[in-house]
Amino acid sequence: MHRQPAPPLAHLIQARMQELGCATPEEFAQEADLSRITVQSLLKGHDAMGLEYTPSLQALVNLSHALNRPAHELLYLLRPDALGCTVWNSN
Repeated sequence: MHRQPAPPLAHLIQARMQELGCATPEEFAQEADLSRITVQSLLKGHDAMGLEYTPSLQALVNLSHALNRPAHELLYLLRPDALGCTVWNSN
């Protein structure tokens, strides 16, 4: 059976949830000032319709604060084809 790779931000969100003691995505959503649907979509890598999920700029900024990671790092994890990603990855 072919296993799908984990969505790019799922491991960071799950690790931060554990650090914060969040038992559910809903609890993390409150901590991060994000909607429950946004967090669930980021964890799954797709929305309720099965389409690839791309967060809004505001959601990315809020997530950056919640994860204590630079927003550009999250962007590059989501979109490795973004301009500048190759420079970031080479460091």
